[in-house]
Amino acid sequence: MSELERLQSLALFDKISIVKLRCSGIIGCKDEERLQPQVLHVSLDAYLCTKAAAAADDLGLTVNYAQLSKELLALVSASRFKLIESLADAIAKHCLENYTIEAVRVKIDKPAGIAAAVGASVEITRLK
Repeated sequence: MSELERLQSLALFDKISIVKLRCSGIIGCKDEERLQPQVLHVSLDAYLCTKAAAAADDLGLTVNYAQLSKELLALVSASRFKLIESLADAIAKHCLENYTIEAVRVKIDKPAGIAAAVGASVEITRLK
């Protein structure tokens, strides 16, 4: 199965989302951006099958989004990437390595990214 076919098959999976988690971290290419943490909003869609968790009513069989949110806050806080693309990739890798998910979509909004705009953002999708 090609990567495109695998991406299209995501519609068959269940999805757990974290929407606009307010994080703070050092990010940016300019020297002045690297002096203090900036606000970032991280959104994440984790694709998996939740049938077993639903049938058993068992948090251990699904993604604990409260725990994942804490991990994302810590990851962003500790990061020192220049690019939001690099941070998004690190978040995706963390999710795929630590959770039983098949794919993850990560979107990062950087409100201070462009002075004349609401902000800048990047969105990536990674498959296991």
